[in-house]
Amino acid sequence: MQSIDIQMLPCYASTNKVDMEHITNIVNRVYASSEEGFWMHGAVRTTVAEMAEFTSCNEIAVARSMGEIVGCVRVRRIDQGIGEFGMLAVDDEYQGTGIGRELIRFAEQKCQKEQLRKMQLELLVPQEGSHPAKEILENWYTRIGYQPVHTETIDASFPKLAEMLAIPSKFVVFQKELR
Repeated sequence: MQSIDIQMLPCYASTNKVDMEHITNIVNRVYASSEEGFWMHGAVRTTVAEMAEFTSCNEIAVARSMGEIVGCVRVRRIDQGIGEFGMLAVDDEYQGTGIGRELIRFAEQKCQKEQLRKMQLELLVPQEGSHPAKEILENWYTRIGYQPVHTETIDASFPKLAEMLAIPSKFVVFQKELR
């Protein structure tokens, strides 16, 4: 694997329309694939405006290979002692190369430096039955130390997303102790 550089995007990067579109496209492609059947036709996971907002709040880290953005993760503090990562996405041709794991490691280390004691993520799953891509992700998160702690409704956290769902779904919230 070639060298990967992971860094938080500076706040001013939110005005770089080309990068914001590129990152948004990576997230939407990855989520369209891993959440097939969850969303109404034409729904997208995020928008350029939302990605620019997260970037301006210093919440987006990107992975670069030879200068090109090939993955991203949103990292933020959600309360006094808990950080969260979300919107983890790696461009198709780079999947399976360890970049996702490195983005998570980067997010965990950033939160540790900020004296946070736990890391959290939310995994969208169907309310009934299972979804093959979500089972794979749940197993992967568990292998790297995350444990499910509770479930949440989507409408409470993300009312706009809830309106676009094609099937009843929920979030399983996972946490990991940071050492």
